[in-house]
Formats: sequence, structure tokens, C-alpha cells
Amino acid sequence: MSMKKIIFLLLFIVFSCTESGDNKPPDDLIPPDQMTKVMLDIILMKNIIREASYFVDKKDLLVAEYLYEKYGIDSIQLASSQSYYAKNPKKYVPIFKMIQLELTRLNDSINESMRVKEE
Repeated sequence: MSMKKIIFLLLFIVFSCTESGDNKPPDDLIPPDQMTKVMLDIILMKNIIREASYFVDKKDLLVAEYLYEKYGIDSIQLASSQSYYAKNPKKYVPIFKMIQLELTRLNDSINESMRVKEE
């Protein structure tokens, strides 16, 4: 699945949700900047697991526990934060825009590295 398809799918999910007036943020809401990093890592991990057959022996390292330890969160906090943001698209869209910018930056960096190696 291409990066554009992933972003489209994520934005579709966000826009398909309606904002609820009684939707209060959870006490342990993951802040938008950190949520951007968590979601970016989730996307990258899922793509690595799916696409990189040469990482077969390393796939066991790409697990949710890695994210929980890296960001100091737990599964309940991640789930409640994702649920809150999904119910509040105006707060989720900036997160996805930052993810898209970072994915584009990473893609450009990889393409540049490959171009330099080919020269």
C-alpha cells in the first residue's frame, strides 16, 4: 500500500467520525505532538512488517510494547486517546497533516540517499 493510500485511509477514518459535544478528553490524553510521533511509528512499523521480508528475524522487535516503553504510555491510554481524537476531527486533522509531512520528508530523504548512491 502506498503512502498516499495510507494517508487517504487515515483521513477518511478521521472525517467519517462526527464531533460529539459530550466527548471530553481523557485525563491521560496523549498530547497532539506526541500522538503524531506515536501514530507515525505505528504506520512505519506496520509497513516494515508487511513489506520488508529481509527483516523476518527482526519482526519480533516491532511490537506494541516497544511503543509503550518508548513513549511512556500504555495500551489503554493509546486507545482512549485515539478514540478521543477520532471523535474530534478538528483536533485529529493537524496530527495527520504532521504525519503526512514527516512521511514525505522521510520519503524524500530516502530517495535522495538512493540517488546519491547511484551516482
